[in-house]
Amino acid sequence: MDLQAKDFAKEHREFLENNRPDVLSALRQSGDLDSYLSSVGEEASSLYDRMMSDHQQLHQGKPYHDLVRELQAHQHGVVELIRHDLINQPLREQ
Repeated sequence: MDLQAKDFAKEHREFLENNRPDVLSALRQSGDLDSYLSSVGEEASSLYDRMMSDHQQLHQGKPYHDLVRELQAHQHGVVELIRHDLINQPLREQ
């Protein structure tokens, strides 16, 4: 699992600890916690990479500083979308 996926997995674990300790406990008891967190992290990382790459391809040819500014703004939106749709959800299908 790459660093970005680990960060997303850690963030999801923290969400579960703070908001859904029952789900976290059930995953621990079943022995599925690590694979579940890895799956969520990989899915989030893959979505992030795909969305950033698609955005960058659409804006090729722009001046460098404009592109960097747009990518930074887009990055913030992508991360917030991933948090809303994947990370801050109680349970994802494996």
